[in-house]
Amino acid sequence: MNSGIPMLEENAKILANRFPVVLDRILKSGNRASDNFFYEEQKGKFILMTQRGEHSFPAYGSHNKKKLIKRWFDGLNLEKESLYAVTGFGDGTHIQYFLENSSNGAYCLGTEKDTSILRETFSRIDCSEILSHERFGLGTGELDDDFFIDIQSAALTAISEVNSAVFSPLHSVDEGYYDRMRNELLRQYLVVRPLMEVNVRTSINIQQNSFTNLKHMATSPDVGELKDQFKEVPFIVIGAGPSLDDSIDFLRKVQDKAIIVASNSPYRKLINSGIRPHLVVTADPMRPTLSGFQDVKLDHVPLACPFSAYPEIVKRFAGRILSWSTLNPVAEFTKKRMGKAPGTPILEQGTVSGCVLDLSKLLGCNKVLFVGQDMAVRDDGQYYTSDSTYADTGSHYTDMQKGHKLPGNTKDLVHVESRLFVYLKTFEQFVRNNPQVNYGNLAKDGVKIEGVPYLNFDEAFEWIDKDASAHLFDEKVSNLLSNQIPCPDLTMLLQPLVKYTESLLKKSLSLAIEIEMLPEKFAQPHYSENKRIKDILLQGGEVNRMVDSSPDLWNLVFEGKTKGELITYKRVIRDIKSNNKNWDAIQRNKEYFWALSEGCHWLLQELENQSYTQSTESPSLK
Repeated sequence: MNSGIPMLEENAKILANRFPVVLDRILKSGNRASDNFFYEEQKGKFILMTQRGEHSFPAYGSHNKKKLIKRWFDGLNLEKESLYAVTGFGDGTHIQYFLENSSNGAYCLGTEKDTSILRETFSRIDCSEILSHERFGLGTGELDDDFFIDIQSAALTAISEVNSAVFSPLHSVDEGYYDRMRNELLRQYLVVRPLMEVNVRTSINIQQNSFTNLKHMATSPDVGELKDQFKEVPFIVIGAGPSLDDSIDFLRKVQDKAIIVASNSPYRKLINSGIRPHLVVTADPMRPTLSGFQDVKLDHVPLACPFSAYPEIVKRFAGRILSWSTLNPVAEFTKKRMGKAPGTPILEQGTVSGCVLDLSKLLGCNKVLFVGQDMAVRDDGQYYTSDSTYADTGSHYTDMQKGHKLPGNTKDLVHVESRLFVYLKTFEQFVRNNPQVNYGNLAKDGVKIEGVPYLNFDEAFEWIDKDASAHLFDEKVSNLLSNQIPCPDLTMLLQPLVKYTESLLKKSLSLAIEIEMLPEKFAQPHYSENKRIKDILLQGGEVNRMVDSSPDLWNLVFEGKTKGELITYKRVIRDIKSNNKNWDAIQRNKEYFWALSEGCHWLLQELENQSYTQSTESPSLK
């Protein structure tokens, strides 16, 4: 039965703010009734019923629902720092119990196959307390990347256990679905956690690099200007695996028949072998990536990179750069202030080869060949090409035995260490999402990539098409690069950010100091309604309004040192608990204000170091 009534406003508002993917999937389900559940009104209350053919019964049992949920929860034996996907949302009762009784380090991902029953629940029951809980995430419908997007928040905490908490009355509706969900959760977390850790660890470097690179990249052509222009041209993704050493003669034969794109790691090998890639790609923000461009010719190859690339590399390729922008507030703010369209997002998932793959999709290429993408350790221990910076230090060999034994292209099993395993899963996910593209792989001793058949050199040459005509990639890139406009006055362009950050620092710092100076007696319960306490809480609202006043500027403040400070803040406030709720609130606010102050102060110092400020009146944290 479908009620056709709209969702409660309090539920819909939180869904729109916190779970837009879930809201979109609910809306796309229209008014379709659930196949397995419906609500029945009994004595003024809505009771969730399970439908089985012609029979129906209460989803939470006919007796004491609270006792049923307590018995379920008591049998979970949760780790203190954990991520658990709870099967089925139901009417939210068991989710609520999980959140109320689990430790402050336990994260709950509510998972529900049926978007229709979510709509019916949110139309009848106020779930705002669940939906707004900071340890709650929500996934529904297809088990794709978007389903698991909320595990990114959990990945930033000290998780020691990742699993599913099976709530049998709802799990049994479709056990296969929820079993697949659990398996995919583990895979997703394996990929997401290292990416999130790197994102936080390098957030300061990323923002520093982005500001430094503006002088060279503010007006650089966007890679999106080449979108879908090379559908009939094969694309070759070059990796630095040991099979690259054996593929050089093949690459010489096809270098005029395909678009050859390399990352920084195999670049030197190609140049030293007389092969000019049509494009080199770098994405890592850290200094070690520069080693791939040392003592090698650069002036005849264009670079594609994000605004956060290592600045010395950007400087060396200045004037020959195609840019992209994936969730980079510095780039997007700059483009918006210049009246330019937003930058093109390119997949960034731990390996620069993932960026290269996404560029092949952007260009529209229908054939993609992997060369040097072994992602496996050879029997003799080699796992990088002999002409690379890895070889300079002897790190192109390894004796590491930890990892996975997986099917190879020509061998039954090959050794794939953990980092390469993450790359493999990234590639396989990309291939699954692009079934219209024909893929091939030349890595004889490499790991088998699902959906990418192995080809020997003769097969690959025939596949590339030996009669293919020359393409115009170089010419089109050259035209884009020659039409760049001069860089604008960046100091004037960034003035709104300076003023916003100065105001936010001044307000948050003053409140943090004011709370620090409160006497200890204010922690006592009878001071809960004290005027000074309430005034500070009201002023805290002013900080939030200041943060919310400009999403673009706040993103710039957040995506630097502030990000790490706020993660630390969230961990600290979990242990703030007393008999005075208002005291607890201002103590949490104090930690928040200190986090904002540290982040804002760092950003203003960085802008001043880059000579992007006209005002230096910001308060000191010393």
